[in-house]
Amino acid sequence: MFLKYIPVLSLLSIFLMLLSCDTKQPKEITILFTTDIHGALFSQDFNKNKKAAVSLSNVSSFVKQERKSNPDGLIVLDGGDFLQGQPSVYYSNFVDTVNEHIVTRTFDFIGYDAAAVGNHDIEPGEEVYQRLKNEFHFKWIAANAIDVRTGKPYFTPYIVINKDGLKVAVLGMITPNIHSWLPKYLWKNIEFEDMVETAQKWIPIIKNTEKPDLIIGLFHSGFDYEVNGGNIDTPKNENGGIPTAMKVDGFDILLLGHDHQERLEEITNNFGNKVYVINAKTEACFVGKSTVKFIPDGGKYKKEIITELVDMNNYPLDEKYEKTFSGFVDTINSYVDAEIGFITKTITSHKALFGPSEFMDIIHNAQLDATGADVSFAGLLSNNSEVKEGKITMGDLFSLYKYENLLYTMSLTGKEIKCFLEYGYGKQYNTMHSENDHLLNYKKDKDGKLVESERNGGYLLITPSFNFISAAGIKYTVDVSKEPGERVVISSMSDGSAFDENRRYNVAVNSYQASGGGGFFSEGLNFSKDETEKRIIVASTIDVRKYVADYIIKQKIINPVSRNDWRVIPENYFKKGMAKDMAIRN
Repeated sequence: MFLKYIPVLSLLSIFLMLLSCDTKQPKEITILFTTDIHGALFSQDFNKNKKAAVSLSNVSSFVKQERKSNPDGLIVLDGGDFLQGQPSVYYSNFVDTVNEHIVTRTFDFIGYDAAAVGNHDIEPGEEVYQRLKNEFHFKWIAANAIDVRTGKPYFTPYIVINKDGLKVAVLGMITPNIHSWLPKYLWKNIEFEDMVETAQKWIPIIKNTEKPDLIIGLFHSGFDYEVNGGNIDTPKNENGGIPTAMKVDGFDILLLGHDHQERLEEITNNFGNKVYVINAKTEACFVGKSTVKFIPDGGKYKKEIITELVDMNNYPLDEKYEKTFSGFVDTINSYVDAEIGFITKTITSHKALFGPSEFMDIIHNAQLDATGADVSFAGLLSNNSEVKEGKITMGDLFSLYKYENLLYTMSLTGKEIKCFLEYGYGKQYNTMHSENDHLLNYKKDKDGKLVESERNGGYLLITPSFNFISAAGIKYTVDVSKEPGERVVISSMSDGSAFDENRRYNVAVNSYQASGGGGFFSEGLNFSKDETEKRIIVASTIDVRKYVADYIIKQKIINPVSRNDWRVIPENYFKKGMAKDMAIRN
């Protein structure tokens, strides 16, 4: 009855007032992000037989804490590269292929919602990643990995996660530069497409079909798009994440990995919109945390995003996690403790940064023994590995040979062998004009000063140390007083017989180099991809580590003695330069 006495104008005013009221409630979503775990699943470093500084056990504690704080709004993501790095994942990849994979079990325990695919997740081969793709209970995403048999993504391209009435879209991608590192038979059914072009296709689909409240790019790709001489327009850029976020509008948060850096950045894309960028380094050191507040604003939501890197050293081990996987840890300890031989003295890889080393000679000996090749090429995969005097175990093999590279035999002329070495030593060594100069080839700024790494504070080399190459089977010198391209003189084969630049030799080389890694064939020898593949005589499907194990088992006792195949001259330059650089690299 009362309403009939209210003037019509007043009723209209009340109606308009109610219509303008914002009925949405403030909400908050938390996104946690790990990347490049590289097998750091447990509180034990099986490679070094010691306690790990941090692992997924610490991450599990942190995630539990965050889940209590925001049970309805927590999302947990990973940026890929979890299938390589420790004997634990190697064991699940290749030894125990019947039981559920340890990554599946640990990621399920923590409660991951999705993971990107990393290049080291492709490296174990299709049998492994296809098995994991079928086994994972979370989504494994990579929109730019295309199944050549169907023309559709090999993995899930994107997912939409519903949290507290909000829709969060996550687009996954992998660095498209796989062809430069891995032999094609490991990815024979996949083509890796450009990241920018892929996002240009999928972001409109996601926006129109899903109408999400938040879009995240989960990319296994690094921050620096100028790596290897690239730029923001380089097709299939190894680190195409930033160009993608700049050129394709729609991303709110960009989660990067691959380059093992810790980064918190805010960029403004080409459309004037802000994108928040996080890289959470490697091996569970950090968890990237994005807190997204959805604030009602005129019937819509306004987003406020706060990002941070959370140090896992500040969080304890998860006791339940440790107990759950204690049986598996015992299994891996038994696996890595299995004795395969004996070594008469301690060897380290550190010396191989500077010149010949007994450490690298064991790898050369194993490669020559396995292939029967005339010459062996090998790169320094780790510059801080050690094998202690006494029994050699399976675990030591992961120090001797860090990655799951395969072993190839290729046909090269003597001249091409020399050019291969010239290219490598041109990158590794500085041109020394006196014994007071640096031996190693460091990056320098415009003032000629050494450039410090943002990652660890050390000085950056022109090329990563895994591109430091050496040879066995030939006798040669490297003259660091000469310019690149004029340093290597090959005097003979190791047995004293003549070395002929015009003759073809069988050369043992790992799959990383044979696939284009480091540019040895493409830049050092100016080989096309087709020409490189034509030179392959045998492409083994067995990793180099297995051949090293076979060699040690056959020898039984390893007495590390230098092959004396090569040396750096002038000797006084080498000794003084090495001492100078050892002082700043220890």
